[in-house]
Formats: sequence, structure tokens, C-alpha cells
Amino acid sequence: MDVLLDVRDLQTQFTTSGGVVRAVDGVSWDVRAGETVALVGESGCGKSVSALSVMRLVAAPAGRIVGGRILFKGRDLLALRDDEMRKMRGREIGMIFQEPMTSLNPVLTIGRQLTETLEIHLGMSPAQARARAGEILGLVGISDPERRLRQYPHQFSGGMRQRIMIAMALSCNPALILADEPTTALDVTIQAQILELLNRLQGELGMAVLLITHDLGVVAETADRVAVMYAGQVVEYCDVNSAFKRTLHPYTGGLLASLPRLGAPRETLRVIPGNVPNPSSFPTGCRFHPRCPVVEDRCRAKEPPILTFDGDHASRCWRADEIAGGKLRPFGEESSRV
Repeated sequence: MDVLLDVRDLQTQFTTSGGVVRAVDGVSWDVRAGETVALVGESGCGKSVSALSVMRLVAAPAGRIVGGRILFKGRDLLALRDDEMRKMRGREIGMIFQEPMTSLNPVLTIGRQLTETLEIHLGMSPAQARARAGEILGLVGISDPERRLRQYPHQFSGGMRQRIMIAMALSCNPALILADEPTTALDVTIQAQILELLNRLQGELGMAVLLITHDLGVVAETADRVAVMYAGQVVEYCDVNSAFKRTLHPYTGGLLASLPRLGAPRETLRVIPGNVPNPSSFPTGCRFHPRCPVVEDRCRAKEPPILTFDGDHASRCWRADEIAGGKLRPFGEESSRV
């Protein structure tokens, strides 16, 4: 498949009273046409800032992209003028934001918020845009679209507002959707419906999806490839099967070990000790070493490079070769040489 979005060595920083925050620090990943790539990691690892950087929506002047390339269909988004980037947003790249109630304008009807995008990007007349808005609401499973177009965001449930956000992102048939925690704060039934909807629409429309989540269950159901982020960096990058069956980084192993399992006693639930480090003062060496169960001296002294195994499985760990060779288990109480 052709590479649709190619992010290379992306660096995004925020200037604060406490110093420079390196929220995204040398991140590289790509999305191919028609596939789903998941960005995974704990809160504060840089997932959402990565997506906002792609859309060039990082709030200035505190936030700025200081390095790297973002190639979309071969064009560097960082080199585009502001007016060119505005034409790209919504038309070529759509985004589903994490919290629809704060992303939708509370004083405009749903119809106006949908038709505005269609009129600006596709040059539709108001009548054409309203007809298309009704069609797209039907596509995402909202009944009686004519009545719904006249309503305001507060008149919808959380699941319905998320469907509206998906409708807005899809309205211009973009090639790529950035979905930032699209099921956050929804109950499991609505969550399943939203994920099923995204999968169905992706199949019907042939779009690519960058899915940002911390839910590994969602990743297992929807993703083709996974980029695991920790402390502003990608620490593991592989296909979804490898992520669950042959992880090569202790952090990914820790995320998997912390998943609850049916039938397991409650006391066996594991956690990764410690917290994600402050992005204004990352530890020396490997950024995961203060929490890592298999840390050694070189991990504390020097930052590991990205090592590649089997052609396309990458890990940022000094001991990845030992894990790959079965000499080291990546995480858990039993982590030891075997």
C-alpha cells in the first residue's frame, strides 16, 4: 500500500514558566492508504499533541513545531502557508476530537456546523450542503436528520454527539481521519457502536485512520499497526499481531500485563510502577528506565536507538535483542533471564 501520511522526526515543544516541555520529541511513524494505525500509551505520552501537530493546530505562541517533516501525499504540511493548510483541514484530513461537547459550537445548530464545512471546502450552495448534511447524518446512524439538523449540541446524548463529530469529519470524504480517543467517556455499548461505525465507514469509503487510544482492547479489534508512545517518543512500532504476541519493549509488555483477565483473581492485577516522567525534565538514558523491571546500567547512561527486527518491528530498547531471542521476558514479576 502507498504511504499516505509520513511523519519523520517530529518535534513539538511548549514554552512554560517551568521551562521547555518536549511533548513530542523525535517521533516517526506512517499511515498507509486504507489502513488503521493506533497510537497507544498512557496519558501524557504525546499522542494527542502528535495528531494536533499533523493538523497544525498546536496553540501558539506557547506551542510550536520545532523540527521534523509531516508528508501528506508527498506534500510537507509544515511548509504550507496558513491558507493552504486551512484548505487541507476537513477536505483532505478530518479529525474526530476527544470531547465532542467542547468541540461543537453550543450556539450554532448541528446543521449549520455541518453545512459550513461543505460550503467552504466543496463550494456547495446552502441547499446542496443541507441535503448532503442530512445524508451524512443518516450514514452515521442518526435518524430523522431533517429535524436533527435544526437542533443544538446540548439536545444530543454523548454517543450522538460523537456520531455528529464523525459526520463532520467524514463530510468532505477525506483520505485520512485522525480519531483522538473517539470513545472516551462513553459506556461500553455506545463505544462498541462507535467503533463498529468507524470500521464500516472505513471499509465503505476507503479512508485511512490514525486512532489515538489507551485502550488495548480497541487496538486489538480495529488496528492494522501499532505505534506505542512513551514520554514523547515512539518506543515500539509493529503490526498489531506482534504487539500482542511478541512485544519487544518492556513498556508495551507492562501495558499488556496490566490488562484485566477474565477469571483471574483480583489480587493478580498488575500495574506499571511509577508515573510518566515530566516532559520538562526527562530522565537520562532510556526514559522508561525508572519504571523498568529489566533495567541495567547502560539503560540509565545512554538513550537507546530504534532497533529493527524482522524488517518492520522496531523497538527503542537496549535489551530488545534479548527479548526477541527469548532470553528475557519483557515485563512482570517473573521478568528474568531464562
